[in-house]
Amino acid sequence: MATPNNLYDNQIVLRIGGMEHRTWQSYDIDSDFLIPADGFDFELGVAATQGQIPDLTGQRCEVVINGETVLTGIIGNQRDEKDKGSRSLRLTGRDLACLLVDCSAPQVNVKGMTVLAAVQKLVAPWRQYLPRVVLKAENNPTLDKVDIEPSESAWQALSHVANSVGLHVWLEADGTLAVGGADYSSEPVATLCWSRNDNRRNVERISIERDVDNRFSEVTFLAQSHGRSGNAAKHDLKWVWQDPSMPLHKPKTVVVADADNLEALKRQAKKQLSDWKLEGLTITVTVGDHKTVAGVLWAAGQRVHLIDEEEGIDAIFFVMGRRLMLSRMGGTQTELRLKEDGVWTPDAYAQKAERARKRKGKRKTARGKDKDEELKSK
Repeated sequence: MATPNNLYDNQIVLRIGGMEHRTWQSYDIDSDFLIPADGFDFELGVAATQGQIPDLTGQRCEVVINGETVLTGIIGNQRDEKDKGSRSLRLTGRDLACLLVDCSAPQVNVKGMTVLAAVQKLVAPWRQYLPRVVLKAENNPTLDKVDIEPSESAWQALSHVANSVGLHVWLEADGTLAVGGADYSSEPVATLCWSRNDNRRNVERISIERDVDNRFSEVTFLAQSHGRSGNAAKHDLKWVWQDPSMPLHKPKTVVVADADNLEALKRQAKKQLSDWKLEGLTITVTVGDHKTVAGVLWAAGQRVHLIDEEEGIDAIFFVMGRRLMLSRMGGTQTELRLKEDGVWTPDAYAQKAERARKRKGKRKTARGKDKDEELKSK
């Protein structure tokens, strides 16, 4: 049932054990491929006459919206605030990846293993919490030498292993651990439009950030093949990348620790270059509701068609992160963090990523829109 703070009639449920709660003063539910453990924050009103509230910290929980699980995690913090005539309870936590972020990595040798087998071996101590590990990539490459340091967390070790073959690790909403990258073949779930001149606008707020701090005119990648390990100062593997469009003279040298051959060096170099390129443009869009016009819940990993006529933007973007919010001031909102399409993890599905980088949106004018376009006037 719709309420003043939930005009879109969404059902947001927090399940802890056999208990459920559905009525909130505020909440904040985040999901981002670039953040190791997605966080959540719920606040609810409690009757002033309520007795003792049980300690829920350390309990496994699920966040379910309109019947769909959007996060599986652990209650990390509980705060019970009491005032004269009022009382509130606040629960915060992170998804199950928090166990891997907080704990040290097991010391295992993964050389010669496939990346999927290596990830499964690294998370074996947490199998009761993370029983399912999947590969989301065209290939399951075999690892060269990857050094796991005693000081690394389990998540750092997983990232180290995945990045060595140009891939990434993340936790899906149901608690499945995935290694791979984005599949850029999916169709955009919606069209978002910012315009001051007509009624097509369905965006409440938009922020466009451009950054050249990690953009370089030339990058030299160096590595030492293991056959030359007797001379630690000698790097016999070298690959140079240049950006002719960079107007500044900004050369950089990067030493890659784990690379047995030139192909391995190039793989890690391309992953680093794509990460830097990803930082160059971030578009943050805020919309009402938690779902598209078609009723699809917003989620990281989707693709959207974005139009901003003032900035000349008309293209497909990748949803790197999304944040579901309810507040007294803003009501029900969703924040989408958009990145250039086809840039993140380009080696996971190489041809699909290449096609995505070349694909553009369909230009619309103030006179109308295509019949298959999902626009909603505010």
